[in-house]
Amino acid sequence: MKRDPHAAPAPHPAATIVLIAGLAVTAIAARGSTAAETAHNYALGVAIGIVGSLAIDYRHNLSNLVRADLMAIGSLYFLTFFEFLLPQPEINRLVTPEEIGTACDSCLFGFAGLAIGRHLVLPTPRSLQQTLLRPISERTLLILYTGCLIGGYFYMLLAVNFDIPSMLHYFITPRFSQPWTRGRFGDWRALLGEVGMVLYLVPPIAGIILARRKDYTTGARIYIAVTFLFTLFYGFTSGTRNLFATYLATFIVAYAFVYRSARKLELFLVCATVGALMLTATVVMLEFRTIGFESYWNGYREFQEKKENTTFFVDYNLYVIAKLATVFPERYAYLGWEIPYLSVIRPIPRAVWPGKPEGLSTSIEDALGVEGLTLASSFVGEAYISGGLFGVLLTGFIFGIIAGWWNQLGRSDNSPFGYLVFSSAFFAAVISMRSMFVFTTAILPTIAALLFGNWLISRFPNKESDKLTII
Repeated sequence: MKRDPHAAPAPHPAATIVLIAGLAVTAIAARGSTAAETAHNYALGVAIGIVGSLAIDYRHNLSNLVRADLMAIGSLYFLTFFEFLLPQPEINRLVTPEEIGTACDSCLFGFAGLAIGRHLVLPTPRSLQQTLLRPISERTLLILYTGCLIGGYFYMLLAVNFDIPSMLHYFITPRFSQPWTRGRFGDWRALLGEVGMVLYLVPPIAGIILARRKDYTTGARIYIAVTFLFTLFYGFTSGTRNLFATYLATFIVAYAFVYRSARKLELFLVCATVGALMLTATVVMLEFRTIGFESYWNGYREFQEKKENTTFFVDYNLYVIAKLATVFPERYAYLGWEIPYLSVIRPIPRAVWPGKPEGLSTSIEDALGVEGLTLASSFVGEAYISGGLFGVLLTGFIFGIIAGWWNQLGRSDNSPFGYLVFSSAFFAAVISMRSMFVFTTAILPTIAALLFGNWLISRFPNKESDKLTII
């Protein structure tokens, strides 16, 4: 049977076999004499398995690697193992080799679930596939981009009474000190924060337009470049690394899908730049997220004395998972469906449902006796306290199914509108690996892109000469 030249990217069964084999070998052979050595061995083993599977999936077709499941796997690896590729002697003081080994094994179950679940392909509505083929003019795409910019920053401007200098100043103050921080607005005004999530659509639209920049006027290109860099600046100064990472991820996915094959060197350079930005941000953003970018820029440094013992720090999710495994289920019963339930109802505004549950019966912080901090454990830790290793495997499997289903929408004959919708969901693929609580809200920008984009296309039909000139 002749292969469809526009076929959507998909994992090869052999790639998954290699990955699962790598996970299995790692589980058997990676234990070390110290916690740091054990984590390092696991990090290497999982990395080798992932790279081996990528080599098979590549098949001389770079676009086959632009997939939601691979973005999820890469994100989970970055959150759990990446920092342990480098020496982390501090972990030896925090956990035992046995405890870190349990955490590492839990992560392997998560990777296995993702790898297997992505092959269980669910049917895709034909109407949705047809929607992603709808042509969109350059003018309409620019209007959509502008609408996302306005919608994304409107609730921030409202919080400062439309005082733009004041808003810019709050960008560089300590995290959570901004007047638009979640929870500052009450009742129905809290909905504006959710509307502001359309800002997540700015990077993928910018990626599409900049990849096809010859189709746009010089003024339009400058407009896109300046506002996109401004949005990156906001994401960077926020101190929230996941926010900045998703901006970069959705930008590069959209760019990679739209770029013309004759410009492979350009794509490589863009990918290398994005990768360097992410690695740099991982270190620098951690240093100023509690003191604010302004203080950091002026030379103030926090915890300077601890840097000698730290080579590279992400979040120490393995440490949190290890500690959770020591108290669940020995001290606390598994939470069962409590976390999935709270995840599903999270997008419902409290203004609509005043009695909406506020949190877990036993939070991660309560279980570990921590006050005044929010601990990150990735979805692996949340799934573990829900149902142990089976809960981790099942959660990874479900995320894998969702990612595999979404991959079907990544056809090369999609219109730019289709590329936007497809790449926007990579935000959810990245950030949901950090916490399953955010999945249902992270998918809202994609839904907004579908609804708002469809409306704009209907209102401004595509025409050969329909271009918007920005001077």
